[in-house]
Formats: sequence, structure tokens, C-alpha cells
Amino acid sequence: MLSLSKDSVIFSDRENLEHKIGEIVERIKSLGRRRKLLASVLKKAKDGFRFQADEKHGGLIESALVKSVGRDSLSDCTVAGVDGGVLKKPLHGFDLILFRAVAAIFHYEYGSLRNADYCPSDMPPPQLMSIDEPLDSREFELLVAMRRQLAEMERARETVENWDVDAIFLDGSIVPQYVTPASESKTSETYGKLIDSFKGLYRTCDEKGALLIGVLKDSRSARFIKIFQRMVLPCLMNDSGLSASEVSLLESNKSVLSNSRDINFLDELLDTNERSFTFPYAGSQANLLNGLGEWKKRIYAFYLKSVPYDCPLRVEFLSGSKDIHETVDRISALVNALSAHHEACAFPPVLIEADACARLPMEEISIIRDNIADRLEPSSILDLRRDRRPF
Repeated sequence: MLSLSKDSVIFSDRENLEHKIGEIVERIKSLGRRRKLLASVLKKAKDGFRFQADEKHGGLIESALVKSVGRDSLSDCTVAGVDGGVLKKPLHGFDLILFRAVAAIFHYEYGSLRNADYCPSDMPPPQLMSIDEPLDSREFELLVAMRRQLAEMERARETVENWDVDAIFLDGSIVPQYVTPASESKTSETYGKLIDSFKGLYRTCDEKGALLIGVLKDSRSARFIKIFQRMVLPCLMNDSGLSASEVSLLESNKSVLSNSRDINFLDELLDTNERSFTFPYAGSQANLLNGLGEWKKRIYAFYLKSVPYDCPLRVEFLSGSKDIHETVDRISALVNALSAHHEACAFPPVLIEADACARLPMEEISIIRDNIADRLEPSSILDLRRDRRPF
């Protein structure tokens, strides 16, 4: 059930505004205290506690709540990171989209970065796309996002095909984050291409033996918590060897999970160099991944805390032909090593570099707009009314 504030406050009403801010602060503190209490009990049980994990029980592959993670030596290792940049300009009668995707390729040797390559280059020219179909604002925003992701998938596949990489990282999920559009929707064709591009990337990584890893900086998911509430917490309260007072503490604070996202809860539970148990991306009955066919059964996730002063990262991956436990151990050690360079910011440098290379300055699309305007009649109106108000 979605919980919304029952009242709003006018910004100029200082007295009530201060009261409202105080309420928000106390709410944050209260939820934080309860998560800490819950985590304090779980930390006592996490080393020895085991729960049932098999295909019949939610597709879980590990029975430990938390696992320690080492750090890959980064010896003779090549990793790639892919990110995209996009700009959009809605105009009268048509819209402009400017986008590009870049892969940064880092070669490590004896734990240090030896050199870097880029695909196709460190600053490739962007692609220009014009749309003269009558799309509503929601469809336009969806099309912009899908075009960017489609470019990223194509660049990732090109990189795996042409470079001998051990792993390829995506900035974000390794599955498309869109609801299937209606067949008559103007975005349905692009969505179909996007699904095909994801499956093509899965296939290429599988054939080349490259690990496909998605790293999410600020996940809003509560999937881990739902699994924990349904499958782990009941076992924990019955069979963990906790004292009666500790079980009572769990009972009285477990409701805080309903107001928590995965990273809020796991930030309290995980210590540095620890990860959560691995879980399937979606349940067997979920429709979210239907377009991916049999690949959906091979998509998993876990959370990893690499540094002391940052929240855990959500890590998604495609399981391969090797033993999945071996794959999880390898991926977690690799992500942990790459994300531990700054104690307050856990993120692989190869993705930071890809983001910097792919980002587009706003001036780029303004130049295109001005170039078009110069070739039209002076009376032609291009800009939307909100962009050309005289006052």
C-alpha cells in the first residue's frame, strides 16, 4: 500500500513549514532507528543462520543471508563500461534527438590500470534523429529513453565482439526498464528493436565468455526485502538460535521493512566487503521479462557494500554456462575491487569514464536547431511557446 502524506504545506507558511520539516526529520530518524535495531539482531545471526534455498523456494541459489567478499587481484584483466548520452529538443511540428554511446575499455595488470581504449573513440560524433510523428509527451520521453538504451546495447555488443574483454559493465540494469507498449503505440517498433538488442547482447556475451554486469548506483527496488520478508524472516524467527528478547525485537520492528527500500535496509545490515544472498531478478510468474524468453531465467542480482561510507550497490548479471556460485564469487570480487577506490563513493571507474565520454553539452542540440532555423523562412515558428515568451 502506497503511503502518502495527508497534508501539504504552503512554502510561505513559515510556522507550519518548520513543523512539517520537523515531522519529516523525525520520520527519517524513527525509520533509521528501527532499521538499526532490526539489523543489530540480524548481524548476530547472519554468520551461522541458514535458510532453505532451491528452485522450489523462490529460485534462490544461496542459503546464507550475508557472504564475505574478497577483492579480485586485477591481474591481466580487461573490463569495459558502456554508457550513453542524449539531448532532446521538442519543436513545433517535429522533435530532435541527439545521442551517442561510448565504451571505455580498461586493461589492468598487477592490480593497476595499464592503459585504456575506447569504442568507437573517446568522443565520437553524436547521431541526430528527427521525429515528425505526432507523439504525446509521454511517448516522446519514452522514445528518447529507448533510443539512448538501444545505442548503448549496440555499442556493448560491438565491444564484446571486437575486444577480448573479461567483463562488460552497464550503467544501470541489464534488462529493459519499460512496460510493453500497446501494439498500436508509435513506440512499439522501437521497443521491439530494444528487446532484440538485449537478447543479442546476451547471446554475444554467452558465446564470447564475457561477464555481463549491470551496476545500479541508486536502486529504488524492494525486491530483496520482499524475498526476505516472505522466505527468510519466518525461518530466522523460528530456527536461528536467537534469544526470546531478540525474537521479540525482530517482531516489533519487522514492519519497518514495508517502509524501506533494499539499499536503506542493507546499508544497516552489510559491513564493508560483504554482499547479500543472490536472488532472481523477477519471480517466475512476473510478466516484466516475458519478452526476453528463456534468458529471463538466467538474470540474477545481489547487493554489495564495497566501502564504509556509501550505500550498497545493486549488481545484476547474466549467469553463464559455468557454475553459478563460481560466477557470483567472480563477479562480486571483481566489482568489489573496482568500486573500492574512494571510501565514500563506490562505483567502477570504467563506468565513470564511459559516462564522462558519452555526456553531451546542451549547446550541441541548440546548434542543430539554429542551423535548421537559418534555412527556413523568417516567419517559421520552431520553438514551443514556453521557450519563446517575451517576458
